[in-house]
Amino acid sequence: MTPLPPLITSGVSDSNAPNIAMNEPNFLSSASAISESPLHPYQLGASLYMPATREDVWAVISRSKLPNLDSVIICLEDAVSESDVPYAWSNIQKLLSHWASVQQDTPLSVSRSQCVNQIDEATGIQISAVQKSNRPLVFIRPRNPQMLMQLAALPNINLVDGYVLPKVDMDSLSNWRLACQQVQEDSLLMPTLETGRLFDPAHNQALATALAHAFDERVFALRIGGNDLFSALRLRRPSTQTIYETPVGTLMHQLIGTFVPQGYYLTAPVCEYFDNTALFIQELATDVSLGLVGKTVIHPAQIALVQQAFSVSTRVLEEAQAILAQDAKAVFKHNNTMLEPATHYAWAVQTVKRAQIFGVLANQML
Repeated sequence: MTPLPPLITSGVSDSNAPNIAMNEPNFLSSASAISESPLHPYQLGASLYMPATREDVWAVISRSKLPNLDSVIICLEDAVSESDVPYAWSNIQKLLSHWASVQQDTPLSVSRSQCVNQIDEATGIQISAVQKSNRPLVFIRPRNPQMLMQLAALPNINLVDGYVLPKVDMDSLSNWRLACQQVQEDSLLMPTLETGRLFDPAHNQALATALAHAFDERVFALRIGGNDLFSALRLRRPSTQTIYETPVGTLMHQLIGTFVPQGYYLTAPVCEYFDNTALFIQELATDVSLGLVGKTVIHPAQIALVQQAFSVSTRVLEEAQAILAQDAKAVFKHNNTMLEPATHYAWAVQTVKRAQIFGVLANQML
């Protein structure tokens, strides 16, 4: 394995940026035991999947490579062939050992600034970035519950933020529950919805209830595994349509209607056609409009597109702030729009949080 590069810290802050937090409540739902954490699922942003066999994982974690990445998922499952598992496992151990040695000298922080990007009023373009932490959020995806228990016993495993649990449904839930009892209590858990069982609405209702009990209410977000869901239908995502024009898109609407009212946040699945920017942008617009909190990416070119899609327009931010104002009327007009805090409050809270994390972009209506 090639020598790992030294830690590089990046990110700039803007002390003159306005504070947009207004009447800000606790943003994490009762479905999460991390409600006192400063982290919000929106901070997943663009989540890059990396096979654990890659030599440049530390370069990504330390931000010497892909400095604007929001989160990284180190995969030991589908992205690693069975014959490569021993090498991938060794790679994880070396990564943790190096990370621990660097941590002693320069602790890594995952905090983010609570400021808004400044806008050039003449062009409507962002002229400064929300301060990034000096590393992305880091998750590991094990192959199965047995591997998760082995990961939990590794030295320095506490350095990662949490785990992505593949193929979670009512059939596998009890095994994942037992395995998760071995991981640290503050680990963030992201079960992935990607098996054929998810096409059964009754199953999903039962799963939404069972998740909080199984994982001790530590679920940070639920990931939607698009390609596995296509596989369950003997399909592959078409290259000329967004996922929402397919049966999996229909299922995604159902998953949102089942799990979000229970307090969970869902993330958007990958779009593997990274050379079709127009298709990707079109799909992102729907991801954001449906309230999904991040999107899996597989190519660096997709990172900035995700972050721009999740930024908030000045007009929309003004409306959210007006709804959250302490002196807001029960119903009032703003920007030629009817605003009603009783029904728009939850949307306004999420919009302000999204702006805090991704910034403000003039003339963007998402």
